[in-house]
Amino acid sequence: MNVDAVVVAAGRSERFGEQDKLFADLGGVPVLVWSLRTLLDAPSVAGLVLVVREPAAAERALRPFVAIDRVRVVAGGARRRDSVEAGLRAAATAYVLVHDGARPFLTVELVERVVAAAEGEPAAIAAVPVVDTIKVVGPDGYVAEHPDRSRLWAAQTPQVVRRELWLEAARLSQTDETDDAALIARLGARVKVVRGDHRNLKITHPEDLTVARALLAASRAGGVR
Repeated sequence: MNVDAVVVAAGRSERFGEQDKLFADLGGVPVLVWSLRTLLDAPSVAGLVLVVREPAAAERALRPFVAIDRVRVVAGGARRRDSVEAGLRAAATAYVLVHDGARPFLTVELVERVVAAAEGEPAAIAAVPVVDTIKVVGPDGYVAEHPDRSRLWAAQTPQVVRRELWLEAARLSQTDETDDAALIARLGARVKVVRGDHRNLKITHPEDLTVARALLAASRAGGVR
């Protein structure tokens, strides 16, 4: 199955600080470049849509590092779901892969596994079992629930969704979601889970970038990347 891929990169990086985390240096290139290069190399990806705040500025900044002429760059919206919708409307395939540009360690192998799992399903996502004990805390600051860790998984991207199903779910509700699986689930659809990769971290805070740089250095020292 071939899909168009949408890379969501229109956030404001408010938890990262003054710098846009997606254009911070990681191994000599902007963070965003890593996932773009991976998706351009993936056999199942037919086309690539990049959703950013300022398309012209992003194209100029990325041109030295990636084949930006192979990427359709569009403007995002105020919320994540608005940006995903802009990307899906610029895509053409029945299924669309959605990936957060702040996850630089995406691999072609993970892309192909999630795309394969999504075929014939409403959606498929990458996720990893949680390693910490999770507590549900009430508004009073006390533990309210002790969920069974064996059933808890942390969602990642990529997430592959049936394009028209996602758009229908968005049409029925204007509330935001933190990921596309939750939006699809509003319609009662089941979402397939593919085991992701603990290295597929999302850069949110400055210390995440420090971790990413350390992971990249270790990989390069081992001849991996």
